[in-house]
Amino acid sequence: MTTALFILVGFLGLMILGMPIGYSMLVTAILTLKTFHEAIPLSIVPQRIFAGVNNFILLCIPFFMLAGEMMAITPLFEKLIKLFRAFLGHVRGGLSHVNIVVSMFFAGITGAATADTSAVGGLLIPAMEKDGYTRSYATAVTVSSSTIGVIIPPSNLMIVAALATSSSVAVLFMAGIVPGILSGLGQLVVSLIYAKRKGFPAAHRMSWKDRVQVFWAGIPAIGIPVIIFGGILGGVFTPTEAAAMTVFYAVIVGIFLLRSFPSWSLLYKTLLTVVQRLGAVMLAVGAAMVLGWIFAIAQIPMAVGNWITSVTTNPILITLGMLATFLIIGTFLDPLPAILIFTPIFLPIATQIGMGKVHFTITMVFGFVIGLITPPVGSCLYVGAAISGLRVEQFLRDLIPFIIAISLVLVLIAFFPPVVEFVPNLLFE
Repeated sequence: MTTALFILVGFLGLMILGMPIGYSMLVTAILTLKTFHEAIPLSIVPQRIFAGVNNFILLCIPFFMLAGEMMAITPLFEKLIKLFRAFLGHVRGGLSHVNIVVSMFFAGITGAATADTSAVGGLLIPAMEKDGYTRSYATAVTVSSSTIGVIIPPSNLMIVAALATSSSVAVLFMAGIVPGILSGLGQLVVSLIYAKRKGFPAAHRMSWKDRVQVFWAGIPAIGIPVIIFGGILGGVFTPTEAAAMTVFYAVIVGIFLLRSFPSWSLLYKTLLTVVQRLGAVMLAVGAAMVLGWIFAIAQIPMAVGNWITSVTTNPILITLGMLATFLIIGTFLDPLPAILIFTPIFLPIATQIGMGKVHFTITMVFGFVIGLITPPVGSCLYVGAAISGLRVEQFLRDLIPFIIAISLVLVLIAFFPPVVEFVPNLLFE
């Protein structure tokens, strides 16, 4: 446990000093090896980093990132918003509901919460404010709904979790469908309550003729999730191939069919953004793999498991303890490194109390994801703040009911396994 404490203090200390997550993990790993395992040469570190990122599964991530960015710079995303506004805009608080539902569909393209916050917020926060919503509420609902993007497939975090738990990406994708929908429904309930209590506006009801026209215009935008789900479930594509086809579709439809070619400078900026994000992700993956290997040789998972079982063997208490730990860790650590670092510790414990690997993985990812919208580290909070021009504390009060709703869904997922396992069992068994 001394090694575990050293890693925890070192890692958190470096993060507090402002060092990026990937470098914090890497420096902590090197210091741990030099302090507790001097016989192991440091040349093993780059080998472990390479082994961590040298996985075909990870090719999904840049493709899904690029597909989301291409959709954002072409008319596809605006058509998606117009489509759902046509059918939901007449309900009281309609734009708030549109915000959530668009995030559920946009989640089926990017797999990244911050990309969702940026794309949806950039268009809908000003539109909601113009229609009479408070800026703080518009920001809160945008930030909250972005968490759906890493639960509903495709999800970059699910890809990383599949790598960490040696699970099938396709199975985890399908397992995230029902939890993601439940998260969206929970947020819609909060949105409806807010709309009635605060008297948010409703738009004029569109005629069915106009709705049909908007629907036909929006069909290209909803084609991407069809490719992903249909291709994977039909056995036509692997998840990686589906990701590549998504980029191809976004380029062909967004640029050539809709005849909306972005400027070369915008295209260059988009590609540069994807490369920068990918570099940060891969560094974090490689560094976390080194830390995970150190956990294994120091037998930290076994020590933690023995300590927990010495305190209690009650599965309900252990599950509640894990949920609380996920929420606390997610508050201070980004979900991606959290998944890679803590999976080796908690997976054996979950197995001991009878949780299936897929059930545990979805529960863990969902728990860590809530950290994206909780201070002090929640990255979606600061993206939303940057877009709206507000400070985090100015919209945090409006965000709290959404956090509570998502947390209740987490408890349901943890204690009712069929919510997670029904779809993959139906499709793959």
